[in-house]
Amino acid sequence: MLAKGKPLVLEKVSDFVKAMAKGGPVKDELEAKKSAPKNTTATSTSNSNSSAMSKEKVGVEKEAKKEVKKEGKKEGKKGFKTITMSEKFNCRAKDMYEILMDENRWKGFTQSNARISKDVGGQFSIFDGSVTVINLELQEGKLISQRWRFGSWSDGIDSTVRLVFNEPEPGVTVIKLTHSDVPEEDRYGNATVVENTERGWRDLIFNKIRAVFGFGI
Repeated sequence: MLAKGKPLVLEKVSDFVKAMAKGGPVKDELEAKKSAPKNTTATSTSNSNSSAMSKEKVGVEKEAKKEVKKEGKKEGKKGFKTITMSEKFNCRAKDMYEILMDENRWKGFTQSNARISKDVGGQFSIFDGSVTVINLELQEGKLISQRWRFGSWSDGIDSTVRLVFNEPEPGVTVIKLTHSDVPEEDRYGNATVVENTERGWRDLIFNKIRAVFGFGI
């Protein structure tokens, strides 16, 4: 028994020593336990990131919808219209600016009384007082921003005029007009306000300037 058992015992002892040298027989179990939480943490982090991204996406979508609603309200203002126009003139931008901001020149090309202020916050009175204007922003040769009101409009209604001057080449000026918040009807129920305002800009202002000052193209 001793002869047969001794080699077997020595073999088992040798295997045990080798196992201990490598970290013990439970090393593999410990390694498995260590890696398991890591995987769980990674999965949890991944799920957390996905949840955060999902919430962020929902938040962005909600904000986008709010902006769309805001824009819709702005553009869909019932009873009001926006007039846009682009006109080209054979002159320098500063020449057009000076004409539109000069009292005597207004009187000349409109053949009507006018009172003009060249200051921000200053007031206009043009076309024999039928239109009153307040200067909001002025940049010589570049921009005129004003608040316009026609005497025939209902009380409390004002519109905004924005004239942007561009000079793509010397001696050629392009004016981009945006006249917003123009009511569709006046205080008397006439539904031609937008049409008359657009025609007034084209025929009574821009075309008259071309004819009187020779800026036609």
